[in-house]
Amino acid sequence: MITRPKAAPAQSRSTDLGCSSAPIARITSDTHDRTAPRSDRGLRSVVGVELAIGKALATAAARATGGGAAKLAGIPGAAFTARWRNRKTRAALTRQTEASIGLDLPPETAHSLAEYLNSPDFESIALSLVTQVWASAGAKKQEQNFTATREKLEESIRLNVEADPELIDDIARAAWQALVEKSFENASKIAATQGESPLTRAALLKVSACHVASDAKSAKAFGNIDDLANFHNFESQMRDQVKNLHATMKLPHAGTTKKVPYSKLFVEPRLEFPVGQEQEKLLANVHLQDMLSTSHRTVILGDPGGGKSTLSLKLAYEIARTTAHATGAQVPLLFILRDHIEGFKANNLTLVEHLEGVCKKPYNVEPPQGAIEYVLQNGRAFVIFDGLDELTDTSLRRRVVEFVESFVYMYPDVPVLVTSRRVGYDEAPLDDSLFRTVNLAELQREQVRDYANKWFLLDETVEKGRRSELAKSFLQDSEFVADLRKNPLMLSLMCGIYASENYIPANRPDVYKKCAELLFEKWDKQRGIGIPLPFDAHVKHALNALALWMYSTPKAQHGLKREDLIQFVSKFLLEKRFDDEAEAENAATKFVDFCTGRAWVLTDVGSDINQGIYGFTHRTFLEYFAANQIVRQNSSARALFDLLAPKISAAEWDVVAQLSLQTLGNNVDDGADDFLQLAVDEVREGDSSSAARNIISFCGRSLSFAVPKPGIIRDICDKAVRISGTQRNSPSPRDVLALRDFAPLESVMRCSVENLPSVAKAIRESVLKLVEEEPDNARALCQCLFLWNIPGQAMGHSATLPAANAEVWQKLNRELFSQVRDNLSLHSEESYWASQLRVILGEISITETLRRFGVESLYGVDSNLTQPFVRPLVLSVPSLRSPYQSVSRSYEDPVILKRAAEEAGDYLLQLPTPWFSASAVLKDLAFAILRSAHVSCAQLEGKELEAVLLMLCPIGELIADEDTYGHGRTYGDIPTVISKWARARRDPDFTPGALATLRSLNLNSEVSEFIARWIRGDVTLVGADKN
Repeated sequence: MITRPKAAPAQSRSTDLGCSSAPIARITSDTHDRTAPRSDRGLRSVVGVELAIGKALATAAARATGGGAAKLAGIPGAAFTARWRNRKTRAALTRQTEASIGLDLPPETAHSLAEYLNSPDFESIALSLVTQVWASAGAKKQEQNFTATREKLEESIRLNVEADPELIDDIARAAWQALVEKSFENASKIAATQGESPLTRAALLKVSACHVASDAKSAKAFGNIDDLANFHNFESQMRDQVKNLHATMKLPHAGTTKKVPYSKLFVEPRLEFPVGQEQEKLLANVHLQDMLSTSHRTVILGDPGGGKSTLSLKLAYEIARTTAHATGAQVPLLFILRDHIEGFKANNLTLVEHLEGVCKKPYNVEPPQGAIEYVLQNGRAFVIFDGLDELTDTSLRRRVVEFVESFVYMYPDVPVLVTSRRVGYDEAPLDDSLFRTVNLAELQREQVRDYANKWFLLDETVEKGRRSELAKSFLQDSEFVADLRKNPLMLSLMCGIYASENYIPANRPDVYKKCAELLFEKWDKQRGIGIPLPFDAHVKHALNALALWMYSTPKAQHGLKREDLIQFVSKFLLEKRFDDEAEAENAATKFVDFCTGRAWVLTDVGSDINQGIYGFTHRTFLEYFAANQIVRQNSSARALFDLLAPKISAAEWDVVAQLSLQTLGNNVDDGADDFLQLAVDEVREGDSSSAARNIISFCGRSLSFAVPKPGIIRDICDKAVRISGTQRNSPSPRDVLALRDFAPLESVMRCSVENLPSVAKAIRESVLKLVEEEPDNARALCQCLFLWNIPGQAMGHSATLPAANAEVWQKLNRELFSQVRDNLSLHSEESYWASQLRVILGEISITETLRRFGVESLYGVDSNLTQPFVRPLVLSVPSLRSPYQSVSRSYEDPVILKRAAEEAGDYLLQLPTPWFSASAVLKDLAFAILRSAHVSCAQLEGKELEAVLLMLCPIGELIADEDTYGHGRTYGDIPTVISKWARARRDPDFTPGALATLRSLNLNSEVSEFIARWIRGDVTLVGADKN
């Protein structure tokens, strides 16, 4: 990188780079118009520049507007992005660029420009501009001001492209003009097919403003930089160090901390999109690379031992290893949250200062002044926040969540990944308008097979000729615990136990217990290594006590110095076994030395300047031994519950509490039963607080491993039924789609197969009893009618329901629906959701419902939101799909629904206008309805098409000011047609085109004339709210 002349003040150049001043440069191959202005000639001589701009904008558009936008970007898009990742493709493009240079651009300039346009620096500018254009959709180009982004682009080109200053101005001007043109073209095409709700638009506007502020800050900082060599050298050092430290993964078996290349053991995980987001159900299972290519900020949720941290380490390694990674970033910054607990508590460092510390330790790289700011402001860094759940204090976790969100607003160009356990995440979630949340899926059968085969091939304790045979027998013998081996950690530990003992543990505590036994008693004996300190009760209890102390002491969770560990063990042994302090310390020292480099459970995890750092090889081991100590100190159900109740109520210590319950059940007769009974009794009748919900949800999750008495199961299920759905006090459309307040009921519905018959029977009895006791309780009736819809939707991040459970609940739902459907008549006169359902069932006419509840009942759900399961009537038209449910409903008859829609159309034509007031229909639901009507007019015909258009015209009027759909050709797409008509009401310039579209549909003359009057503004369907 050569030293650049210092740039002139940005203000002096701003008037030359306006987006509406000069004609947009069109970039062609080997075409040199010597009569054209120099600014046009310069960039047109570069083959591939337009393609590079297109690539950057396709990626930026996808990340700015969501995964669905990737396919809709009108520029090269996903197909080109895949080609661009190929090194040969990029090298060929550069050679082609160099070969086509005229007199205006020297070869080195053309090559430098091609490199820059393929850099994260340029992509971050494209992301900023696309976000701003998308956020301000509807405003004309000449009305918008992108000064800060424009100045950042010019300063960035001056720093990165090798050219004389005069040519730099020409390149920057032409590049900006092409970028603006493509951005508007891109936004227009996406807008034509992808509307956004007001909540999403508000979040986008906020992020857009942050981009502007960040761009202005960057442009100013660039003006003070003469050379990027130091920064790029820092990036190179960081990549090298990340590759050196994270090129391998730990193999937790054979009593060793052996490391192997990822290719030898790693099985690529799959990510599941949250159930309940209709658009994403089409991409319900994807690889991480696919997710990162379209998601700028992502939260990955998984179970303990699910592979989240390993995935983070491998991702950091992959980013450091190749510049063709899906993220486009150059520098991975892996931020392990538990290592910074004390810093968060002190609250005296910015996140940039924390990241500078990460570079120094563990990577031993000293960032030059301003280097971290530079990589963050230009999208060159990828920040990974690993282990949000390991901040066990919920209040601290909420502070860190705010810390991360403020970082995102400060540096909006930075791609971010956050990992956390699924349980407890909702107590302190990240803003879902900033982050896309996905689940780390359980291992599928073929992934289990691949992992086991790889694992046994690496086991040096087994003869090479027997390794494949042993893997095969392991897979056969472990079928009875197929659910347990779906977890990567459990699978690895089970492989190790099987290789040594030919034994398959039946549950998690058995796995952990056997691991500890093998660690201290088996493997070293097999190798002829004498154990310096037998793993007797005292050492075992010392390990338990150490684990509980580390778990409850946040600063100790990331490891203890050697001297601190020896001191703790020595103190414990002095109290329990030795009289002499020196003997206790000597025994403790031998114990620590034994663990070093060889132990499976407790091992050296790093080093300080002068001594090693020790910790548990995986957090689940820490939790298991901590649970052992808790139960040892609280050996009765009452004592254990009294200790854990505050944690369970706050949705904290979930794994420790579950393991404690399992251990108590193994150690004490009826221990687990007594504990669960105490927990259920803690929730008083009518208590719907978050603490009560957390307790019942914990009890429900416990049914996946505990098999309590039938009476306790009945009590848990009854409380789950009565407490679910009781927090629907706020008409939040986001809550309507998430249905998270049904989590207690969902948790029991995910019980083990052993409990399934009892749980199904108990739920059946409870829901029917509740309906009988409270016939006016709409929530109770809905739980009967739509039981099957609750799992997978009760929590926004839930995993798929096991197949055996799904079959039971589907069958029970059909039975319950038939049994209670007559109760709908008790609600249909007061609640229009019940009336809607009766229309769908063909029991009453839609006209009767509209007369009783008004036209707004076509579009909404009850204001108290006790039943978020019934689709709006307008979406019951057979040709339209619902944003709420993907499960087909056997009780729907397409003939009845089509007839109802046509009857509604006739009724609407006879009504006086306006049909309802603006506040009667939630705007976010209006957006969901219009998005869900994505069918072509050609798919409907006659009165059905006319009815659908009449029902959707008020929706178009309601959200016309948002202007989120395109206004060009509609291609018969219903949302685009409605949006185009609504736009014409606001801007008469669009009226001729809107009327032409109307005429092309050949509607009935009465309907056509009515809609034409509405388009011209002669008729208003949505009235103003009355104060």
